[in-house]
Amino acid sequence: MNDPLQDRQVRRRLAVLRHAEEVTGNVAQTCRYYGISRQCYYTWLRRLERVPWIMGRGRGARS
Repeated sequence: MNDPLQDRQVRRRLAVLRHAEEVTGNVAQTCRYYGISRQCYYTWLRRLERVPWIMGRGRGARS
């Protein structure tokens, strides 16, 4: 089974990434709101891009 703490961290990271993409459209503003650095945000984003099905994206090019 997964560790509940790890699950919570994953859900928070996904929430941050979705917030930047769907709510504000602004990475810097989202990072200030959540209290993380932009470097941290882009590290999470790179990791997420390795598993595109998480955010409902296929392996193809973006439209």
